[in-house]
Amino acid sequence: MRYLSLIAAVIFLPATDSVRKPMEANIKDGAAYRWLNKKVLSKRELDNMENLDNWRSFTTSGTVVVDARKVIKTVDSSSSVATIELSKQYVHKGKYSMLMTTPTRLAGPAPVNGRGWGRSGVRRLFNGEDWTAYNRISIWIYPDLPGFYTTALDCQLYNDGAEKLPAIFGQEGQTSLVLKNHQWNHVVWEISNVARDKITAFEMSYGLSGSYPGEAGKIRFYFDQFDLEKVDPDKIEGWDVWKGRISYPHTGYQTGAQKSAIANNINAKEFSLVDKENGKAVLTKPIEKLTSYIGNFQVMDFTEVRKPGTYFIKAGNVTTPPFRIGPDIYERTIWKALNFFYAERCGIKIPGIHGNEHQDWICVHGDKRMVINGGWHDAGDLSQSFEGTEEITYALLDMAEKLHKRNDDPALYNRVLEEAKWGLDWVLKTRFGDGYRDAGSINSRRTDNIIGNDDDVITTAQNSPMANFEAASVEAIGYRVFKDIDPRYAANALETARSDWKFAVEGMVSVKPSKDIWRGTFDSNNVEDELPSQAILSSVALWDATSDKKYAEMAVKLAPVIMNAQQRTRPDWDTPLTGFFYTSTAKDRILHYCHRGREQAPTMALTRLCDAFPDNPDWIKWYSCVTLYSEYLKTISKYTAPYNMMSASVYVDTEYMNVPESRKESFRKQVMKGVPLGKGHYLRLFPVWMDYRGNSGTILPQAQALANAGHLRGDLASAQLAEHQLEWVIGRNPFSESMMYGEGYDFTPLYTPSSGDMVGGLPVGIETRGEDDAPYWPVQSMWTYKEIWGHPVTNWIWLLKDIGGPAIVEGKATGPVIFREVKTKQIITVVPNKSTGGFKTTVPEGEYTVISDGRTQTRTFLPGASYNLECRRGEMLSYQVSKYLSATGEVTIKVTATGNGLHHFNIRTDNLMIGYGSKIIKLKPGNSLSFEWKGRIVSPDTPWVAVIIPDNAMSQRKEIRGAVWEK
Repeated sequence: MRYLSLIAAVIFLPATDSVRKPMEANIKDGAAYRWLNKKVLSKRELDNMENLDNWRSFTTSGTVVVDARKVIKTVDSSSSVATIELSKQYVHKGKYSMLMTTPTRLAGPAPVNGRGWGRSGVRRLFNGEDWTAYNRISIWIYPDLPGFYTTALDCQLYNDGAEKLPAIFGQEGQTSLVLKNHQWNHVVWEISNVARDKITAFEMSYGLSGSYPGEAGKIRFYFDQFDLEKVDPDKIEGWDVWKGRISYPHTGYQTGAQKSAIANNINAKEFSLVDKENGKAVLTKPIEKLTSYIGNFQVMDFTEVRKPGTYFIKAGNVTTPPFRIGPDIYERTIWKALNFFYAERCGIKIPGIHGNEHQDWICVHGDKRMVINGGWHDAGDLSQSFEGTEEITYALLDMAEKLHKRNDDPALYNRVLEEAKWGLDWVLKTRFGDGYRDAGSINSRRTDNIIGNDDDVITTAQNSPMANFEAASVEAIGYRVFKDIDPRYAANALETARSDWKFAVEGMVSVKPSKDIWRGTFDSNNVEDELPSQAILSSVALWDATSDKKYAEMAVKLAPVIMNAQQRTRPDWDTPLTGFFYTSTAKDRILHYCHRGREQAPTMALTRLCDAFPDNPDWIKWYSCVTLYSEYLKTISKYTAPYNMMSASVYVDTEYMNVPESRKESFRKQVMKGVPLGKGHYLRLFPVWMDYRGNSGTILPQAQALANAGHLRGDLASAQLAEHQLEWVIGRNPFSESMMYGEGYDFTPLYTPSSGDMVGGLPVGIETRGEDDAPYWPVQSMWTYKEIWGHPVTNWIWLLKDIGGPAIVEGKATGPVIFREVKTKQIITVVPNKSTGGFKTTVPEGEYTVISDGRTQTRTFLPGASYNLECRRGEMLSYQVSKYLSATGEVTIKVTATGNGLHHFNIRTDNLMIGYGSKIIKLKPGNSLSFEWKGRIVSPDTPWVAVIIPDNAMSQRKEIRGAVWEK
């Protein structure tokens, strides 16, 4: 079943002609609708707006770019451009409302940092009131902004009690409201998490960002009926599942996926999976009890149900909304992600969001100037990140390539291709041809499209090796994707890729490390493998397009920078971990990401090397590095069972000493709240972070690394753990809320003040409260955790490219081919073409016994992967691999094979010394034959990895690994 009902018919047109109305969410499925319909238990009127006695207007000038390494305070200007008065124009209740009138900008030039002119608003003063008996604010707002499609106000509480507000991390006690223009909006904001024992003020403000053509320069907001209320509060914190709810992925489960739902304190001993169509239970099972590091849980596992359909779970008196099981359940989220990217486009009219805008966004290079609108805005503001646009484009081109190969969804393929071309056009457009290009810039302004006046956003071109390698990557893959569609366009992309790659290589020698070991987001800075990883991806893409050896040589040359930054030896901790990375080969700082993870890049780079150069003598070293990292990720995910959300990173208890003074104590406390590993090391389940919070930007890149590793290794567990990260985002979390706007149930409003609500948007993700290490998802909508950013949606698309959909299996056979899933015994039978012997089918992920002509073979099929099987009589080979470690440290690797004729087996090893690595055996039908390799571990404190390859067929390889300390 395809979700074409979600969209209008799509035709592949030039991107500039594809103007259509973005999708709209089903508001009744969202949390905002539920909030408005909560029962009010008690109420207190704060202000009826019949007088202005306690109201003041204010203005702040200039808006800074948030740097998490610093404490930033905003102060009022000496005068206010906003005016307030009583009005009878629009009244919700009583005789008057309060009218605030403000210009959309201040006089004079805008800040050079690209932000707006400041904020303008109203503030209601209170005399240290105690609001703790109430937990919700209610107010009515009527925006009157002529010509505007979207608008938003920010709210903030001031508290002078035991806990001060504004806080050091400013998001507490703040929320942002996306409002509908020219109508009354009833706004409610639950504040059960907010300090409110001594309230001194409540404010509402508008960001002075200017006006697009056709938008008014002076705007009005009417306010009425300001109340405090008490309601049953939402669950906002902790690992336990919201009482009375079941945690599950709202989109559903892929046919062969692990399928489980989670609960706490449900009064039932068993659960049922019910078919929505007929109301009958298809499965009833006991509820399992599970205890992990994070608590005690009830788990409902129904993995054995693989029949596509729509179902719901019932346990006691708790019932979930319906969800699907099927091969294409994530397809609708791809459509919605595409809608989000479309809505975030810059420089083109998007109905309901903006007109043709930012034609005065300029990049300067010497005496040259270039208009750089296009691509996509990258967050809740209007900024343009080169890295962001490049990654979106790469992910979409990657997805387009997969869809083209599968050839089973032309409408989606055309739509993905259209959006990818929009991004590739911008990458090609924004270069000066001498290594300098627009490398991205901050923008929060709605400008007038007139070049040369004081609202222009102006940035300076950079000659950045990273940006040029990123550009070369997307240009090279763009060549592959478009060469049969538009040869001229593709040829230009390839030639540009060659040029940008050359500029990047030339610029690498001049790259110098920054003095700052933390980025402004508090992600690790000076990460040595980031540039080589991108250079490898770029070089392999160009090698694939041209077969020019210089690209292969560069890719291979840079791999050691990645591998030598990995922890391979077992550390002397109480709970030792291997496989993680440091920021450099010096191994003096463990790598941490807290906002925009890049964990996928090293694994993708090494995986691409393995795929491109299977005969390289370093192949097993690349493979081993990927193996160790994916095993590390699998290990640290166990601490968050049964969610299996990816844990963040290992921290050292002395790291706070290298943190700016104002952040030291918070950093130290956060580290100490992690899982003790021994010798001063702690595993944080969530990152240590400051202002930039939310973990979708870290777990999805980790999942992408896992998916790549899974395909390289044939490791189903890695792929399934990657799927669990998708499930966490889409509802299988303690709040049982979907984070994708417009998808699933109880999706919350997101922080998107510049562009309004956008279906398919994803926020930066679930955060933690203060220094704690547990999920925190307050009702307030504020940057960055609830801010829409491009990178989580990019990682969503990229990840689904790798693990979305069933496996495609094709091959040759002389008779019917039977696929029997090992655990459920369910069978898929495919009959080959009589004349060619060829067959092709889709198979849900899982472990299978493949049977044909009386011969059997064990195979693992991963989601989203493609396989080619040889099942003809006399050609089918099956083999199993096992290991044994002797008391003296000798490793025996045993291979047991069945088949027919001569077969040549090779073994490649890392940290395992094998004598002669080649074996030739002769098999007879109906008989099995075993043989062994014996080897000695080179470094006993390091894991070893071996890969067995039959008949030089890399696709048939099998891995075995171990370590001295493993039983």
